[in-house]
This record gives sequence, structure tokens and C-alpha cells, in this order.
Amino acid sequence: MFSKQTFKHKWSEWVEDMTSAVTLQKLSAKQRMKTFIERDLSDVQRDRLISSMNGIMGDTLLDKDSPYCRTMVFRDQHQTLTLERDALARQLNAPQSRLLICIHGWCMSDVLWTREGFDHGQSFVPYGYSPVYLRYNSGLHISTNGERFAELLQTLVDAWPCPIKEIVFVGHSMGGLVMRSSLYYADQKQCAWLNQLTTCVTLGTPHNGAPLAQLGCWLDDRIFRHAHLKWLSAFTEVRSAGTKDLSKGLIAHSDWQTNNGAMDNPLVRPSLPKHVECYAIASCLGQNAMDMNNLKLGDGLVPVLSALGQQEEGYSALSYRSDHCWVGYGINHLSLLSHPRVSNQLKTWILSNTR
Repeated sequence: MFSKQTFKHKWSEWVEDMTSAVTLQKLSAKQRMKTFIERDLSDVQRDRLISSMNGIMGDTLLDKDSPYCRTMVFRDQHQTLTLERDALARQLNAPQSRLLICIHGWCMSDVLWTREGFDHGQSFVPYGYSPVYLRYNSGLHISTNGERFAELLQTLVDAWPCPIKEIVFVGHSMGGLVMRSSLYYADQKQCAWLNQLTTCVTLGTPHNGAPLAQLGCWLDDRIFRHAHLKWLSAFTEVRSAGTKDLSKGLIAHSDWQTNNGAMDNPLVRPSLPKHVECYAIASCLGQNAMDMNNLKLGDGLVPVLSALGQQEEGYSALSYRSDHCWVGYGINHLSLLSHPRVSNQLKTWILSNTR
């Protein structure tokens, strides 16, 4: 029989041994993951995995200073663009005075704008546009990305090798929310690039939130309101800040800073900029335009009302003009990136505003 002191000593040794073993296991797991990512995956597979990791837990990756945490950059599908005029001029082949900025969605990246051999950005090159692709950590708050995008775009515009006379935004899914957030903060900061912005188009953007992501936020709200459910908070914290914002369409810091983003607080719902032509594209999996269930299901992730920013409970209408809204039938969320009818609609709208 151990004495009390001996028992405490043995227990301490056992805990230390177990802690060391767990730590070694974690280190081993991290090394295996590093090897898997850096050696066993193709470039495309690696990009998809890291993009997903950032969407799901990008805020945690940032806190832990992970090498897989993405920082916001502009790219041209081949390289990261240097935001210094002379270096940028050397990087670019025939830069144009018209910029088309593509903003990807949650768990995605700039290279995933190419789908089934098609890329909306590249399709505008024959019309005198230079496509530029924003890459960002989609696990961070949408407002954090929106404000940073507004600032970074001004740096890009200032460094562009030739004077810019037109800027166009195309945002897919979460990218449309990041776009609207950037407009909000660019207006506050009086960014000069707003004067060149002519057209904004969102593709399947959950302006009023996304139902699948809202399941987790329903749990968040219950936990916030009922102290006896606090023990469940560990499960909800697995979701990134960006995921939570996506579920409700939050685009401003104050939307999530006050009352934990609970929906009984009014959202910041800035008006669409009056000097910019703003358009919204939604889609449905089904073909029946009169079937309300089809409209609620939408593209499989985002309902039609949400993608068009129409009035719903808790959301005021974004007031897109009726002729600035388009619904594609038989098109899913990811096919918005490559479907010919979507491409034709983009060209009709964007080219009608060309300067």
C-alpha cells in the first residue's frame, strides 16, 4: 500500500508520462499530416484541402500561427501579385485598364474559379479586362475579410501599371458577402477605387443566410439564451467565425460583436451603392419556377430569396432592381461557376456597363 505522499508522487509521474505520450502522438500526427499535404497530394488536391481547412477552422489556424493559414492576396491564376508598381509591371502580360475582380466562396480558393475547363474571369479577357482573383481565409469573419479587401484593393489600384478606368466585382457564394462588406468599409474609409467601380454581381450569395449553416447557429442561439446548455458550446466552437457569419449573412463587425450575433439584433444592411450597377444571380436544382419547395431549396445550398436579397423575416430587402435579378433553373451551387447560361448573363450585364 502506497503512502499518501508516494501515491501523489506516482500519480504525478503517471500524468507526466501520459501527457508526454499524448504530446508525442500529436507531434507525430502533425508530421504525418505535413508529409501528406506537402508530398502526397497534387497541387490541385493540396489547394482544395488547405482551402477547406481554412474555411472550417481558419480562425483557429490564424491563432495558432499555422503554416496552412492563408493570408489575403491577389493572384492571376498563376502567381501571387506583387503590390509594387515596377515589380507588378514585370509580372503582368499586357495589363488592361479594366479590372474584373473574382472573389471565391467558403472553403474555396482562387484556382477553383476554373471549373470544367471554364473560368468566368478569363472569359472577359477578349473584351479588354484583366481578371484578378482574391484569395482569402474564408474561416475569418466576413467583415474582417471585407475591410481588409477594401484596403488591399486600394493598394493594388495604386500599383497597377496603367491607369484604371473600370473595376468589376464578381463574387460567388460567401464571396458576394465579402464584396458587400468591402463596399461598406470602402465607403467609410473613402477609398478612391469606389470611383472606378461600375458593376457588382453576386452568384448564389446567401445575403439572408444559408439554411445548412443555420443549423449550427440555431444551437448557438439556444446556448446563448440558456445557461444550462453552456456545456454544448465546445461543439459549436468547432465552426469558424466565417461559417457562423455565412449562416446569417453578417457583413459588418457590429453584427457579430454585439450579443454574439443573435438574430434579435438588427443587422447592418447597407444600401447597394447608387453609382454602381448591382446584380444578383440565383439558381434552382429543379425546373419548376412555380414550385415553392424548389425555390426554398434553391441551388442546394442557398434559397432563391436569400440569393436575391429579398425581404424575409429578420432581413430587409436589398432592393435589387427586378431586371437586375436572374434565376437559372437546373443549375446547382457549384455549376454557377461554369454554366453557359450564367456566363451569358454575366456578359450581358457587365459589358452593358463597360467604360
